[in-house]
Amino acid sequence: MSLTEKLFPRQAHNDYQGSAIAQYGFYVLIAMYTFRSFMHFLAEDGGINSIASIIIFPFAEGAADPNNVIYLFASLWGSAQIITLFIFYICMWRYRNLLPLLWLTVVIEVPMRMAAGTMHPLSAPYYENVPPGAVGNLPLLTIACIMLALSLQNKKT
Repeated sequence: MSLTEKLFPRQAHNDYQGSAIAQYGFYVLIAMYTFRSFMHFLAEDGGINSIASIIIFPFAEGAADPNNVIYLFASLWGSAQIITLFIFYICMWRYRNLLPLLWLTVVIEVPMRMAAGTMHPLSAPYYENVPPGAVGNLPLLTIACIMLALSLQNKKT
């Protein structure tokens, strides 16, 4: 089976042929993503202050609160993450042969987040502490690349 066929199979089904490590690693990933997604969507601050430790911005009396806009966009990001998570759950339930494609989406998404942070950098005055995403992106990308490679391998018979 070609690499293209493993990443983009003609039919989706539950007969996953890759490494079990990549499969169970994906379960761990979606558990972390579940927490992250619902925090961004449901937390009053969208997880911006409470988790990412971005400062609360001051505003002048009578002016619009800039924090509300930031929290709105964090919540919208959370809703997009929940939709992605929903697709991940469905695939792991019914279409496990798509696991290499799911790992590929993570391998693509993490550098895009890193690029967004580079295009719109926030310096130290914006943070109370180093946010988890800043620390975790590179290790996650490394692990996702390894898991993608493992998911493309055939099970040993």
